[in-house]
Amino acid sequence: MHQTKKIKLSLFLVVILSSILISITMFRSGLKYDFGLGFWGPNGHDAIWHLSLINQLKTNIPPQNPIFSGTILSNYHIGFDLLVALISKVTFLNTSFLYFQILPIIFALLIGFLSYKLAFILTKNHTASLFFVLLNYFAGSFGWIYTFIKSGTIGGESLFWSMQSASMLLNPPYALSLIIILIGLILWFKFKDSNSIQKAILIGIIFSLLSGIKVYAGILIGLALSLFFIFDLLRSKKFSKFNFFICLSMGIVSFLILLSLGVFKGNQLLEYKPLWFIHSMIESIDKLYWPKLASFRYNQTNILISFFLEISLIGLFFIGNLGTRVLGIFNFFHQKVKNHFDFLVIFIFIISFVIPLLFVQKGTAWNTIQFFYYFLFFANFYLAKFLSEIFSKNKIIAFILIIISCITSFGTLKDYFGNPPPSALPKNEIDALTFLKNQPYGYVLTYPYDQYLKNNMSTPIPLYAYETTSYVSAFSQKPVFLEDEMNLDITGFDWKTRRNDSINFFNSNDKYFTRGFLVNNQIKYIYLLNQQSLVANPTDLQIDQIFDQNGVKIYQVRR
Repeated sequence: MHQTKKIKLSLFLVVILSSILISITMFRSGLKYDFGLGFWGPNGHDAIWHLSLINQLKTNIPPQNPIFSGTILSNYHIGFDLLVALISKVTFLNTSFLYFQILPIIFALLIGFLSYKLAFILTKNHTASLFFVLLNYFAGSFGWIYTFIKSGTIGGESLFWSMQSASMLLNPPYALSLIIILIGLILWFKFKDSNSIQKAILIGIIFSLLSGIKVYAGILIGLALSLFFIFDLLRSKKFSKFNFFICLSMGIVSFLILLSLGVFKGNQLLEYKPLWFIHSMIESIDKLYWPKLASFRYNQTNILISFFLEISLIGLFFIGNLGTRVLGIFNFFHQKVKNHFDFLVIFIFIISFVIPLLFVQKGTAWNTIQFFYYFLFFANFYLAKFLSEIFSKNKIIAFILIIISCITSFGTLKDYFGNPPPSALPKNEIDALTFLKNQPYGYVLTYPYDQYLKNNMSTPIPLYAYETTSYVSAFSQKPVFLEDEMNLDITGFDWKTRRNDSINFFNSNDKYFTRGFLVNNQIKYIYLLNQQSLVANPTDLQIDQIFDQNGVKIYQVRR
């Protein structure tokens, strides 16, 4: 009994303390500071997009596209955003507070406890299960070796492209997908010998939720389960109704979810570009960046040398991203006895590695690296098993390996303790957008994003200059004519035509064209900052200035 209490205490301490620590990547963002609202890391873009979408979902299902007014959002998984919108509606809690301060700690706690539950079901080993929890929070790449040698600093989390464990909360749909996967796998392994069609359908429906939360996870788990079903049928010569109905129910419900999200209306999601990540890893300045090797590879004509070089780069990508997880993978493939879970994970490994190796996503090429996130997650389990074996023989070596495994996370997390943040919404714009939020519903026109504005700006960089974001729609809670070109690329909308039309509007003094532009696009408000102006006369445009404070002007278009 005393041992059981000790185990529970160690689990609770590890999960709670670790959850608090990695939640720092989110906690400080979205809060008010002297300069306005601060945003650390990718929250300056990704979180703003989610806030704008969540606010639309609170009023419209399916949602209007918050960054492309007059259209319905399609070709995007809205599951996480819909969940936050529903919670906000029921609890009356502020969307930003839920997103940055409440849900991260809840997700972190759930991932920790569910990770332990799954690992313990599989191993019956407390140490291995606890290591799995720790690695799911803090395991990192070998990027720190490069940064330490080059500059004496600890960093390089995504030097080899893939995000690592410590950053999982920065991608809330990914974190939620892990929770769904863990729940589904716990139930799958628990009832795998059952012939219960009802339980199989329930598990299939749970897994199908992934299609609406993180489509990469839906594709990955769906394909892996289907391949496992076929493999098990060929190996055992027995037809498993349980696995069949999991695949069938997941396939049907996933199809309906994707159909409702308009995924099949959009352009082809994947584009065949073999080894794009491998090559860009040594060509991109913000990655490993090895220009001499990149040039050598590009100019190489010897087939054997080219083949050897490509294989070496694939190995570098693989080992660099996995870090010490390679020890767990090596140990896994050398173990003689493999259970159903092991065989399923083999298919997960193959799919999650091969897809980013051969394909990129149209619009935003690097998005397909998200398949590989799940490779790292499952690799954590086999590293945890390996470390528990080492721990039983030599605790010091095991602890050294754990520290090496998690070094990169130190470099990641320290950035979220720093000041000031990289980006912010200044006070003057908070006031202006709050005013706009309280105005009657209508589409907003903003000045086209200028990527050169942030040059020579000191941090925190205002959101209007930091990146092409959806901040006006997020904080005004109104659809914008054109914002966040990055997400428009991902979802397949023709934003370049609108951008050209918008530029022409702001640079034209033709009263017929400019007035026609506003009327035809149903623009109700024009939102301008101090350095942004109209060439056309407001009288000709038939617009009234309704706000003018601290460098922000808002016009309302007459009807």
